Amino acid sequence: MRDFEYPEKYKDISDEKLVRLCRDGLQDAFTALSVRFIFVMKNKAEDLKGHGVEADDLFQEGLIGLNNAVTGFDESAGATFRTYASVCIRNRMVSAVRSANSSGNLISNTALPLYEQTDTPSAAITEPENALAAGEALRDIMKVIENELTELERNVLSLYLEDKSYEEISAQVGKSRKACDNAMQRVRRKLRSMK
Repeated sequence: MRDFEYPEKYKDISDEKLVRLCRDGLQDAFTALSVRFIFVMKNKAEDLKGHGVEADDLFQEGLIGLNNAVTGFDESAGATFRTYASVCIRNRMVSAVRSANSSGNLISNTALPLYEQTDTPSAAITEPENALAAGEALRDIMKVIENELTELERNVLSLYLEDKSYEEISAQVGKSRKACDNAMQRVRRKLRSMK
């Protein structure tokens, strides 16, 4: 089992540099970035959970939002990665809430909590106890992924985290859309059972 503690070598590296390292394929760079944003994701998930989606599902959507932020960030646009990622994470969660409430009862942006943007270093990296708690949360998630998910479930989750549609996932894994959807539901149940 790999150790998912915060990689100390990234402690003094900016978010923007971590993004470049993530794009170069360094998995531990994404782990470090995830640790920095884990409390942002958890707090936003907690704030939105009363709108028809559970906090655990929203947290998963937040991870997708963070991954999307890594791939879509443009340093020349003038915003910091922290600001851009916070918006991507929130937007992904709000989209999940809207999808869950798509029965004509859509939630407006004004009904959802607003978040203050900050360029200060993440609390997860500046406070040792936060870094430890975040590292433990990531380690727990990785244990479930590595030990409890089937190969199909891991493949579906990986493609889902790349923001692929169920049709695209189905084509890549060679299973029906329904089988992929069922696999993703099992992944969610297994991740929820971590509590």
